[in-house]
Amino acid sequence: MAVMIATLGGSGDIIKLGVRLMENVDKVLLVAGKPLDELYPESEIKKGTEIVNPPEKASELKKLLEGFGIRVETCEVDPFDFKECFITIIGLIHAQPDGVEVVLNVTGGTKILSLAAMSAAGMCRCRAFVIQEKGSRSIKLELPMPDSGYFEKIGKQGKKILSYLMQEEKKLKIPIEECSDEKLKPFISKNISNHLGVTPQTITPNLKTLEFSGLLSSRKGAIKRGEPAGGKCGVKIWRLTDEGKIYAAFFNKEKL
Repeated sequence: MAVMIATLGGSGDIIKLGVRLMENVDKVLLVAGKPLDELYPESEIKKGTEIVNPPEKASELKKLLEGFGIRVETCEVDPFDFKECFITIIGLIHAQPDGVEVVLNVTGGTKILSLAAMSAAGMCRCRAFVIQEKGSRSIKLELPMPDSGYFEKIGKQGKKILSYLMQEEKKLKIPIEECSDEKLKPFISKNISNHLGVTPQTITPNLKTLEFSGLLSSRKGAIKRGEPAGGKCGVKIWRLTDEGKIYAAFFNKEKL
């Protein structure tokens, strides 16, 4: 069972797309922004501003989705009050039964509502995504949100690996994709383990775990052997993924 919490503004299409792209949604919780004319007097609303009615859209979506067997609930918030939106969404997340996957679709609504949903997802360690146009189609773009206990699962050595790789990548004068294998010697298992003061055998399981988690990627390479052997030897070259760079930047501020 999966619950999708979705921020809602003037368009219901991104909610329908989110449900379709998730595929396994059993319940949708719509966080709808109250209309401007309910929040502010007419004199404070900029002339020519389109007044959208998210609760009305929510009612339409409820009828549509419940026709497909998906339960729908709606709560209304002031979409310009970050604290209200943030607390409301955290409450919705915590109200779900244990064992139920909660995923946030943060595409719709005001920027403040969307950012509040993103912040709530981060605090509660939930998955989050946005619907993004790509050419003539729309795709579900997963945002780099950690799952429950994620930081603890990485462990101290994993954090050191991410921080080390980030520092080494910063030292490169050209993009890492354009570097030769010889230039990427700091990124091989042996040199990573040397920096951490452990053996390559000790660090390999951690590297594989970080790769499985999507924080690292690896490829085969070849570097020159030292004298007197000569020739080249096969190595595995590790690098940070885009998500890995985000966490490396976070861990780099810790005392590791």
